[in-house]
Amino acid sequence: MNSLLPMISLNVYLLPEFRRDIFTTVVDHWDIFSPEKKRELTQAIKEFVKISGFRNPLAAPQALLVRAMEAPFEKESRFVKTILSAWAEVNTDLQAKIEPLLSEFGFETNGQTPLYPDPDNAFLVGWPEDLSFTKLADLLKQKSNLEASPDEISLMTVWLTGRLPGSEPAVEE
Repeated sequence: MNSLLPMISLNVYLLPEFRRDIFTTVVDHWDIFSPEKKRELTQAIKEFVKISGFRNPLAAPQALLVRAMEAPFEKESRFVKTILSAWAEVNTDLQAKIEPLLSEFGFETNGQTPLYPDPDNAFLVGWPEDLSFTKLADLLKQKSNLEASPDEISLMTVWLTGRLPGSEPAVEE
């Protein structure tokens, strides 16, 4: 049985600039979220994000809020889950284009998707052999005329499959 990794494991694969883009996307699209999603985001941000001089981090200027979101995103799997589920909601068009093609490229989901009930046990390692971020982005763009960056495509792939890039560890018998 492969062991599931916490959502914070994803940070190894994310460039700091792209992480900030994720946070900015979520904050910029606040108005599109359902009341339940807004409540979930507000609760997570108030619990995990600390900004000196602000009791409520949501009252801080956006640049400060985005910068302050980095630390909990690196340390708290529950925060990662909340932010990524909101990011995926913003990117439903990308999701709709990628999801039908994943099995064609050899992806299997890990059983935790799409709700990820336990963010501390969420991801498996193992993409199909010889498939990298760049190669996946190129193949998906050819198949579906995606208007997304390789980072966005890769993150959506991880979110939809519950699998981090890399080879599956060898099974000991």
